[in-house]
Amino acid sequence: METTLRVHIRNLEQRLQTLTEQLMANRVSREERNRLEAEIRAANLALSHYRTAIELERSVLKQGASGVAY
Repeated sequence: METTLRVHIRNLEQRLQTLTEQLMANRVSREERNRLEAEIRAANLALSHYRTAIELERSVLKQGASGVAY
């Protein structure tokens, strides 16, 4: 699962960079700016969730490796 999440994170980071570049363009209409900002917020939220999932998976795997039973 971690590899898949890492791919999603990489893709989202690239998308964020593209969105930010588009947002910084002076020729963007107000409507387009609002759409870009909404997509940036959604991408940042998704990145936060993906990163949290990776950390949770690591902690679960670490606990399992140390022989902790549930």
